[in-house]
Amino acid sequence: MVKRLPIIFFIAVPLVFSCQREKEAPIITSATYQHSQYNGQAQPVEVTTAAEDAPRPVITYFVSEADFERGVNGDSAAPESIGTYYVRIERPAGNGYKQGKPVKIEYNIQKAFISIVADPVQRSSYDGSPKAAVAVTEPAEGPPLEFYYFDRDSGVPLAAPPAAKGSYLVNIVFPGSDRYMGASKEIELLIE
Repeated sequence: MVKRLPIIFFIAVPLVFSCQREKEAPIITSATYQHSQYNGQAQPVEVTTAAEDAPRPVITYFVSEADFERGVNGDSAAPESIGTYYVRIERPAGNGYKQGKPVKIEYNIQKAFISIVADPVQRSSYDGSPKAAVAVTEPAEGPPLEFYYFDRDSGVPLAAPPAAKGSYLVNIVFPGSDRYMGASKEIELLIE
């Protein structure tokens, strides 16, 4: 009896191995503490990715550090209100890059400056009635301006706008608001 041996066939299958390694997560360039001034519009943090072909970073804003730490109540929309925000910048994997560790930024939107616009010397004609200085804020913002009058020669404060002929100093004060810092300006009021 003749034993038959099994016939074994080999099939050649080309195997393709990728020798490409994932690149390290791209570097994020961003100051750890950022500040901007209120302007009434959404104000995103400044973030730059070192590699142009890297996936876009994912930015999330939190209104408290506790929310940041827990990862709750975050928003992808940039804030516009005055306050302190905690920002998480995540570096997702993709385009051959590894995922990077998140970056934390403290971001403050501060009150904006306001200007008091008034002529430095204001002249009025004497007629016996009180003469008030004139000023406005730029941008226009409440609360109203406060005016403090002083006799120029003696420095004595006056309780109301002056009516007598003379030279007066006027300290104009914007006390500040929810969105703007306080400001002041000194002018001269002449009643001739």
